Formats: sequence, structure tokens, C-alpha cells
Amino acid sequence: MDAPALICILRGPDHVFDLVNPLYQRLFPTRQLLGRPIREALPELEGQGLFETLDSVFETGKPSAVKEVPAMVDRSGTGRLEQGYFNFVYQATRTDGRIDGVVLFGFEVTDQVLARRERDEFIAIVAHELRTPMTSILGWVRLLQFGNLDEETQASALDALERSTKAQAKIIEDLLDDSRIASGKLRLDVRAVSLGAVVEAAVAMMQPAAEARGIALVAEIAPEPLPVDGDPNRLQQVIANVLSNAVKFSAEGGRVDIRLSRAGSSAEIEVRDHGRGIAPDLLPHVFERFRQGGSAERQGGLGLGLAIARHLIELQGGSITAASEGEGKGATFTMRLPLRAGAIAGSFVDREHAERVSAMPSLTGVHALIVEDDVDNRDVIAAVMERCGATVECSGTATDALRRINIRKPDVIIADILLPDIDGCEFIEQLRDHADSAASGTPALALTVFGRPREQERILAAGFDALRQKPIEPADLANEVARLVGR
Repeated sequence: MDAPALICILRGPDHVFDLVNPLYQRLFPTRQLLGRPIREALPELEGQGLFETLDSVFETGKPSAVKEVPAMVDRSGTGRLEQGYFNFVYQATRTDGRIDGVVLFGFEVTDQVLARRERDEFIAIVAHELRTPMTSILGWVRLLQFGNLDEETQASALDALERSTKAQAKIIEDLLDDSRIASGKLRLDVRAVSLGAVVEAAVAMMQPAAEARGIALVAEIAPEPLPVDGDPNRLQQVIANVLSNAVKFSAEGGRVDIRLSRAGSSAEIEVRDHGRGIAPDLLPHVFERFRQGGSAERQGGLGLGLAIARHLIELQGGSITAASEGEGKGATFTMRLPLRAGAIAGSFVDREHAERVSAMPSLTGVHALIVEDDVDNRDVIAAVMERCGATVECSGTATDALRRINIRKPDVIIADILLPDIDGCEFIEQLRDHADSAASGTPALALTVFGRPREQERILAAGFDALRQKPIEPADLANEVARLVGR
């Protein structure tokens, strides 16, 4: 009776309840079970195969199991019934060798069932979101291979390829950020930041996506300095995520307003769209992971952007709220950050994401060794280096790279971390350990996806001079190499 399982004993061919422990009774809190046949006491179970299983076990004596049986249960003990799922084991009971009943052992598996369903839905969403840009990429690549495209169509193809690859990169980055947040591994580079410059950078970052749908981004930025303490890149990500959400749920040809102003001792960023709006029952849940208003209303993406935005801004001492008068009436997201005490030293000039350097640096006279097993990645890195005037040598394994280094010392090494023979960190450690080698001090750049916890610390501790995350803009790659070789 005190066992942590649901247990009942049924007697005779009619399966009359002879014993019901408290956990089993909780499944049917208002029913009289004892002394009644199960078909009479629980007629709603007809058609689920349970009665037939009982009959078979009673007749043959062979035990049986039934998984994930649905049942309404008072899980909270408050009288409110919820959908639950249970696994049952049926075992015949005997007296003097004769089968006289069946004992049922049940275990609740509701959490496992719901977790599996959530996982399956998540995998389906990720697969859909990754395949959508892949369809565009594959289609345009094939058309470009066929040739005979006019200049305007070629330009459209290149724009579509860029948008699609950036969409895929955003999905991957959101997944990695969600993993970092869940594991507590997210790192911030907090410093004095001029919020106006961050807002301008976020607006510039989202401008192409808005223009593609004919949506006007109208920014109103306070002229006064609004200094805050924060990570400029992460703050830009917060604002861009909110702007992306506003653009996504706006009708084509619409408008999104963004306003930065002082609100007492805080800086306030307000993003207002005039689109779909948010239903009252969804409003309290908009910052939850994977919430987009139901599958019938999905607008693309994983449903992680706003959840990540809330976490990032709260880590930096701020807050974010959502408001909407209802469906079809637009939505307003308000972000607040405490103003920094005292004047800001200088201004925020790190606009890496908004104003990427488009001019390639000169790498004439630089000999670069690329260590990358993926042929396509290796070829594009080599093409970037050669365009800047560098000479290039390529290797698909760390073992081959070490052999090549002994023959000719490179000026810079660009290496992937996941190599087929040994790990990229082990490769660079072997190179650095040869103190008598002329190449032991060669500057090295690691390319990685930061997929594992503490990956950044591990790579730098191994001996790499810098690391950049995949995918990387060609201009960023070239300028990083130029920095490493003192250009």
C-alpha cells in the first residue's frame, strides 16, 4: 500500500478490484473501485486494448506490459485533473498453482513522454528551418552552374545566397547561445557603451531584411549621450532580435519604429510594430523558448530569439517587456538599462557587425598554411587569402600539416579544430612544443563553432593566438590574418 508504484489486484475472469493502493486510486479519485469488475468501474478504458491484455494474461499466465497508457490524474493533489501517461506491467497471480487473478504495477511516465514529444517537435522545427534556406541555396547554385543568367538575375542569386547562409548561421548561433545559457557558460565583455551607437548598429544590421519586405525602419535616437555598462555585441544582439521579431510579424510595406530615450535613471529602447499583434493568452509567454503562437502561426525561426534577448539583457542589469492591444493591433517591446554613473570615456566605435570592413588588406609576401579537412571550406579560405595576394598551402590533416611545416615555414597558420586525425588543439600543442623549430612561434588562427563548453579557453590555452567562429566573413578572415602577421 505504501509502494511508490500504482498497484491493484484484480480477481477472477471478470477482473474484480480486490486491492487498490492510494497511488492507483488517485487515477480515479471519484470512482468506487473495490468490489467492482474493471469493465463496469472504468468503462472509458474500452477500446484501448487494456481489457484484452487482462483477459490474455488471466488465460495464459504470461506477463505483459502496456506502455504510455493515457489517463487523467490529479498530479498536484488539488483536485484538478491533468493528462498523464503510465506504463503498466500485468502479472498473473496463483493459488495452489491455479491462476486466480492479475496484479497490475503502474509507473507514471508523463514527464518522459512530454519531454520526448517536445524534443521531437524541436528536431522537426530545426530540420524545417535549416532546410528552408538550403532549398534556396541549392536552387540558386544549380541555376548559376547552368549559366545563361542575365546580370540582374545573377545579382539576385548572390543576394539570395547571402541571405540564406546568414539565416542558417543565425539558427546555429541561436542554438549555441541557448546551450550556453542553459549550461551557464555564456560570457559577457562588459564595458562602457554608448547606447545610441549600439542602436544605430542594430538598425543597420536589420536594414537589408526590412528592405527585402518593403518595411521601413524609423529610428528616433536621443541626441544626448546615454552611457551604460554592458557588452556592446550582446546588446546589439538583443536589439536586433527584437527588431527581427518586429519585421517578421509586420505586413509587407509596413513600418517599425525604434526609439531611444532617457527614462529617469535608465535608458529606454522602444520597438513598435504595426503588424499581427499578440493574443492575450500568448502575451505572458512570448519570452519562453520555442513559443511562436502555435505551429499554425509559425513565421520561421526557432522561437529562441526573444528568450535569448531577455536572458542577455537581464544579465546586464536590464529588463524587457512586451505589450499588445491584441491580434492585428501591433506590439511594443520596451527594453530598459540602468544609465552608467559618470560620463562615458570616449564613444562606442566597435561596429563590427554593422559596418564590416569591405576592403581586403594586402597580404602580398605572406605564406599561409590552411589546415582544414572540408574541401569546400578549405577552397574558400584559400581563395580569400589568394585574393589578398598571399601564397597558400593547404593540408587536410594535422599530420600532413606538420610535415609541410618542416619543409617550409609558413608566416601564418589557419586551422580548423575538428580535424580527422588529431584534434586541432593537439596539433598546435605539438607545434609549440618544438622550441627548437623555427616554426614553433608561427602565429595561428583557429576556426571553430564553439560547440563545447569552455572551448574558447581550451583553444587559447593550447597555443592558438586567436580564434574566430564559423562562419566567418571573408573580409573579417583576411583582416584577422593581417593583424596576426603585423600588417
